[in-house]
Amino acid sequence: MTGQIADSFLFNTEVYSLSGISEGELFSPFDYGLFPRAATTACWRGHVLYFTVAGGYLTLVDMEVNAEEEPEINGVKPIIREQSLRLHYQDLNIKLDFSGKIIIAKDFIREMYVHMGFQRSTAYKTVVELEFEKGKFVSEKDLSSKMKKKRRKKPDEGARPKSMEERDMSEWIKGTFSLEYDSTEED
Repeated sequence: MTGQIADSFLFNTEVYSLSGISEGELFSPFDYGLFPRAATTACWRGHVLYFTVAGGYLTLVDMEVNAEEEPEINGVKPIIREQSLRLHYQDLNIKLDFSGKIIIAKDFIREMYVHMGFQRSTAYKTVVELEFEKGKFVSEKDLSSKMKKKRRKKPDEGARPKSMEERDMSEWIKGTFSLEYDSTEED
């Protein structure tokens, strides 16, 4: 298996990787008549999304997707390419109605790479939690120090299954492909 390509998030002119979502999904291509297929071993879900905060709202800017369907979305027709992610929707600018918190991260620590699923938030030096209410940006919280403490205390947490038993292996794999996190978790 391979580490998965993370969605990107442009925040305060910096590009971050989307590393966690407290409530469900931010956006689903299925809601727009797209049925993504695995593009590569690094993109099993078949799409990559690009977000930002625009005008104070969570916004989907671009989307790359591996699908046969080519619907127009928000007035935008896809650019069709000869690549694994064959459709590129540019300048979608869809305001999202998400309520909850997300974690965005940058400055990946290469030694913490896990060859499975999405990378853990603790594997980044800069980690920020953003809160939204019905898509409106509410607040930001710097979690970098908290993640640094977690790295020192338990550097391998989430990096491998608890045991080689089938249940632990299955649970770990499922967890690495999930962006879900508990936003109420304390230090």
